[in-house]
Amino acid sequence: MKWALWLGRILARQMAPQELVDLAVDVWPHAWKRIPQDQRVDFLNNAAEVHLGTFLGDLTREERAALMNALLPLAAREFPLTDLDFLSAFSSPGGGYQPEASDL
Repeated sequence: MKWALWLGRILARQMAPQELVDLAVDVWPHAWKRIPQDQRVDFLNNAAEVHLGTFLGDLTREERAALMNALLPLAAREFPLTDLDFLSAFSSPGGGYQPEASDL
């Protein structure tokens, strides 16, 4: 596995951003098939909880809002909104956006 990470880091440094996207789009279906069906929700949840901050780390509040506005229609199309429990998902105080000191 160490050699795969090493190779991935080299590719990430050498490839153009669109080439990285194309590679990820091409590889993802093969990786997804290797994840057992009963582990996929946990995999996605873990990936989002652990790595979402990395993806969003250097985005401003305005960029995050623009991204969320772009993603909401996709989420509405892909998720069964009538089955979601929004009250439970957003009931805990302090669980929302945590602005950085520079955003205040």
